[in-house]
Amino acid sequence: MKKTISVIGGDLRALTLAGLLAEDGYSVRIFGFDKDIDTAGLTKAKNMHDALMAEVIILPIPASSDNVTINAPYAKEQLLLDDFLAMIGATKLVLAGHIPPAVAVRFDREGIAYIDYYNREELMVKNAVPTAEGAIGIALSEMPVTLSGAEALVIGYGRIGKILTKLLTALGAKVTVSARRWGDLAWIEGSGARAVNTAKIADGIELYDVIFNTVPSLVLGENELAAMNKNTLIIDLASVPGGVDLETAKSLKRRVIWALSLPGKTAPISAGRIIKDTVKNILSELEVG
Repeated sequence: MKKTISVIGGDLRALTLAGLLAEDGYSVRIFGFDKDIDTAGLTKAKNMHDALMAEVIILPIPASSDNVTINAPYAKEQLLLDDFLAMIGATKLVLAGHIPPAVAVRFDREGIAYIDYYNREELMVKNAVPTAEGAIGIALSEMPVTLSGAEALVIGYGRIGKILTKLLTALGAKVTVSARRWGDLAWIEGSGARAVNTAKIADGIELYDVIFNTVPSLVLGENELAAMNKNTLIIDLASVPGGVDLETAKSLKRRVIWALSLPGKTAPISAGRIIKDTVKNILSELEVG
């Protein structure tokens, strides 16, 4: 028998997730979706206590942005983590995305069984596609030149970097990709892009029309920012703390867009489907429905 599920908080990704789970036969209720959003066809929980009557609780990506509240942009009132923890008990399964360390500590302290679905490989790989597409969309709207023929630097050759490199190359950009490992540098060259060690990206940095960063640690500091062309567009796709010295960039009048959570902004329905598939994989593995 399928488990009852509550989707608490989140954006359009979470609402899409709730609808898709309901279509798959789960008994689903939602909480924290009260304003400026269409919830037709979905069952709303009356309050937090009612929402927590379900067997599986799904929190959004990120679960919390401030370690105090559940991320719920469509809720009339803040959803406090204190209330959530006081009511949930230790018998529920909590699935949450990008759980902050401080929140994970509180879950552990309360003995709550939880899984961070954001850390699942299948979600990360599939999420890389809307992230890369969203980044290209930003570049197309913000650059004064076409990507075709443009000099583009991709910093990092992880999941997002690989897909971004492929898409930029297909659009006719002249792509350079940075990495630190020799194996990655070889793969970059094999893909048809130019390869450079991340430690040496300052060399020739003034030539790029656009720079995409995927590395969540400082890679564009004072030296790099000072050396680059003032018209270069920087799109930082890395999670906190990001990869750009923002204060220095501001003082040097460099154009930086820190594009966090792109799947939820540019392709929420696709992102919701990805989360749904991941959630169902987790439930299947745990044999809980």
